[in-house]
Amino acid sequence: MSASDSTIYILYNANASLLGKLNYACRKITASTDSSPCAACDLTHGGLKLDESAAWKKTKARIGAKVEQLHRDESTSEVRDFIKANSLKYPVVLGRAGTSPLKVLLKPEDLSTVSADHSAFLALLARRAEEEKIPLVIEMRFVPEIITPGHLTLAALVTGLGACLCSIATDRHTSAWAVYLWLLNRVLDCLDGAVARERGTTSDAGGFLDLLSDFIIYSLVPISVACGEIRRGLPADDCVSLLLSVSLLEATFHINNFILFYLAALSSQKGNDELTAVTMKPALVEGFESGIFFTLMLAIPSLLQLLTLIMAAGVCIGIASRTWLILDAFAAMKTQPGHIRVD
Repeated sequence: MSASDSTIYILYNANASLLGKLNYACRKITASTDSSPCAACDLTHGGLKLDESAAWKKTKARIGAKVEQLHRDESTSEVRDFIKANSLKYPVVLGRAGTSPLKVLLKPEDLSTVSADHSAFLALLARRAEEEKIPLVIEMRFVPEIITPGHLTLAALVTGLGACLCSIATDRHTSAWAVYLWLLNRVLDCLDGAVARERGTTSDAGGFLDLLSDFIIYSLVPISVACGEIRRGLPADDCVSLLLSVSLLEATFHINNFILFYLAALSSQKGNDELTAVTMKPALVEGFESGIFFTLMLAIPSLLQLLTLIMAAGVCIGIASRTWLILDAFAAMKTQPGHIRVD
């Protein structure tokens, strides 16, 4: 029997009717600070709120079983008979595996100790389910709740800057750390967005800061590696050609970004599908390919000039293809692009 066949019943010490809600509100208001008329309500709703809390919704999603939340007057006859036969008090958490008999998982005193700590609730629920032989899988979160997507974005920026600083070092052992910090930057950069989406906390500000962090690091990596090569004794003649190749790559970045941002602004203003389609067209060098190039730059700095020239050529091909597609889109729209308004 799998965990998906199990059912967890959270039974409130309150009725669902209007009178029941008013009664609970009175009991809640008059209760002392160290007691609660319904610890289950505190766990799932955070007190007197009518809607489930966002934290509880996330916690419930981690329980690999069907979860039923019932008031006293919503309970089935089977549940009520079980409560009466075992002289149980509300609130209480019951569980069952498939169609097997009901089992007591958490009593009122158990709920009161974990009602303010969802992680503790999940841990206690999992332990009691295991003791009662009820299959239950609690989804483990790699990132603790205390760590926000913003923290991950900041950590990605710090590790990226650390990689750039290490690549400048004259000591080869120190410069080798640049690769490790860069790879950690990539992991954190992927993680912040994933955590934000999973928690339902995505925002325009978060996306902006994430993108800003990426642009800062992407711009600094080739420059930092070039500085490191020069500091480690690159001949003067080679320094000039190396800096020119890095400058060329940085120039292609700016031109490519201009095209993408212009398209994004114009398509949002005009609401044209043709322009949106151009924006979504894949280029020869995108995020994955850029990551490979930057990794090679940091790992084998002696190949920086060759890598920058190849990457610049790839970006130029993308610029040319998107420019062609843009002109085609404008022709299809039969209108002049004009200027973008900034309101």
